[in-house]
Amino acid sequence: MNIIVAILAVMAAAAVLTALFLFKTLRQTRASLQEFLLESEAKKEIPEIEAGDIYFKVDDKFRITFIEENGAKFLGFDPQKLIGAPLVGSLFEDNEGSQEFLAETFAKIAKKQTTFNTQVLIRRADNKTMLMLTRIRPILNEILKCKGLSFLCKDISQADKLKRQLSDFQAIDPFTDILNEKTLKQKFDHDFKLANRYNKELSAIVIELKDIYDFIAKGIDFETADKMLKDVSDICLGILPADGYAGRVDKTKIVMALKNTTREQAMQKAIYLFEHTVEAIKKLRVDEANAQMIVISYSNRKGFTDSFDAMFARLERHISMALKQKDYGIVSSDPRRPALVDLENIKS
Repeated sequence: MNIIVAILAVMAAAAVLTALFLFKTLRQTRASLQEFLLESEAKKEIPEIEAGDIYFKVDDKFRITFIEENGAKFLGFDPQKLIGAPLVGSLFEDNEGSQEFLAETFAKIAKKQTTFNTQVLIRRADNKTMLMLTRIRPILNEILKCKGLSFLCKDISQADKLKRQLSDFQAIDPFTDILNEKTLKQKFDHDFKLANRYNKELSAIVIELKDIYDFIAKGIDFETADKMLKDVSDICLGILPADGYAGRVDKTKIVMALKNTTREQAMQKAIYLFEHTVEAIKKLRVDEANAQMIVISYSNRKGFTDSFDAMFARLERHISMALKQKDYGIVSSDPRRPALVDLENIKS
């Protein structure tokens, strides 16, 4: 008896779950159908579109029944003259491929009554074509039979442009407008391997601002300390070669990647960077001695066996030792260059 009750309970639970699933599916289908029906009604019932978008409708004979005015003018057409015109030969090129695409798409959408996303070539009034991302939906009548299609087309070249802009934006450090750490290291590692492959000159300069940043943040305020980072970044950008770039690493390090730059040229840039950075920091109400609490190191590619990681380790080693000893200025494996003034008063 208990077994029968248990079986009945399981069957009842399964029936309830099945009913809930079917109800949810029906509700989703109903919402989709209502959305499709809206597009079959008045011309004002159109989706939200942006400048450059092309929105139009066709009947089951692929004749244009509606086109949004701004989209038509964007393509160079008079919207009124397109109404009633066949889609093939007006907005689609007149060939067998276009006709087959429309027939297959209509059959597929009419059967499944769902949205179809693809790419199509849209013809302009000057006979040139534009590759566009296109969303195609069924237009349903009162008995839910497909009586046409709606097309929402977006210029794919603009989509690619926005994608590149977004990618560029995500690569930028928001505090300094130079590359963030991840992007900088990936790009530099790639360029280092190319330099090894083709035996090209490649150097790097790193300026560590940790001590001066802490000094300004505690002695003045964080806003001024952040401004110092931005000002020094601008100086770095100003002395980069045409194919060079810079990025922020470990919060207070600015790394300059110098393609096709010798060690001697990197050293000269490091000297320039030290002098102009000190002057920029002094303008933030910091005295000259404390304004020199920066460490700059430079290095270059050491032959085919060298690597980005090895170069960066050399730079980090020089900088770490200098910070520990409060030995500010320009440090490298070359003979030490003196700072602008005696720094003994800030080494303790």
